[in-house]
Amino acid sequence: MSFPLSELAGPNWQSLIDQLYSKLKVEMQGADGFARRAKVAREAQRKSDIRTAVSKFRGMNDLTQLDESINQLADTFLDINNGYSKELYYDHIPALGDADLNTDKHEIQRISSFLADLNSPEVAKNRVRALVARVINESLSQANKSNAGEAGENLVRAILSSAGLEKEKHYREQYKSKSGSDTDFVFPCVPDRQDQKVELFMAVQMSSNDRARLTASELKIGGKPFVFTGNGLRASKKKLKDIGAQIIESQKANKVNLVCYGPELVSEIERLKKAEKSTKNDAKKKELRDRRDYFENYTWTIADFADHLKKRFL
Repeated sequence: MSFPLSELAGPNWQSLIDQLYSKLKVEMQGADGFARRAKVAREAQRKSDIRTAVSKFRGMNDLTQLDESINQLADTFLDINNGYSKELYYDHIPALGDADLNTDKHEIQRISSFLADLNSPEVAKNRVRALVARVINESLSQANKSNAGEAGENLVRAILSSAGLEKEKHYREQYKSKSGSDTDFVFPCVPDRQDQKVELFMAVQMSSNDRARLTASELKIGGKPFVFTGNGLRASKKKLKDIGAQIIESQKANKVNLVCYGPELVSEIERLKKAEKSTKNDAKKKELRDRRDYFENYTWTIADFADHLKKRFL
C-alpha cells in the first residue's frame, strides 16, 4: 500500500523514504526499468557518435604516434558517454513524465504528478528529488561499467585498423572456445572451437582490477595470451600501479603479455626503479624487482603491439 507522498514532509519521513526507495528501485532498475528505457532511447545516437569517432580514427595509420592517438580516442569515447549520462542524470525529473518511459511504472507516475503539483510540500518534493537522483545514479554506475567495457573493445578495434588488419579476415571477435568464456579477440581468423589454430588470444579490460581476474578463462592454452588494459590512459581512473601483485604474479607465471599506453609503461618502470633503490627491505626489494621484470619483459606499448600484428598477419 502506497502512502501519500506529502507525508515525506512529516516526522516519519526517514522510514517512509526507505519504503519508497524499495519500490522505486524495482521500477527504475533492471532490464525493463525506467533507467534502462531512458538509456535505450538515447542508445542509437550514442552508438552512432562512437562509430563516427572510430571511423574518423581509421585514417590515422602512423604507428609511431599510435599510443597518443589511442589516448585521445579514449578521451573522445569518455566525453561521448559522459554526455549521455549527464543528460539522464540532470534531466531525469522531466523524463519521469514521459509516457513512453513510465508505462506500467505506477510509482514513477505518482512521483511525477506529485512533483508537478504546485500544492505539494516543498520539503517533501526535495526529498523525492534526492531519492530519484540516488536511484538514477546507482543505475548509471552499472551503465558506465558497460560503456567502459565497450570503449576498451573499440580502442582495440582502432589499434587493429591502424595496423591494417580486417575483421573476419585477419582476426575474430568473441571467439567461442571448447571451454571457458568467449575471447574478445583471436588471431588469425579461425572458426569457433579450433583453439589449436589460434596463434594469439586477446582479452580486453578498460581498467584493472575490474576484469583482470576474469581474463584467465578467455586466454586458452596453446596460443600466445595477451591482455589490453586502458590503465594509464587519461580516460581511465586506474594506473598500472593499481594492478594488484597477485594479478601480476599470475600473468607472469602464465606468460600473459600486457598491452598498454606507452608513456604510462615508462612511468611505472621508473616508479619501480626508484622504489627499489629507496627500500632496505630485501623481501620488498625482490617484490618490486619481480614486478619491474614483468613490465620490462612481458609488456608492449600500443604502437609496438600494432607493429607486431602488422608484420605477422599482413
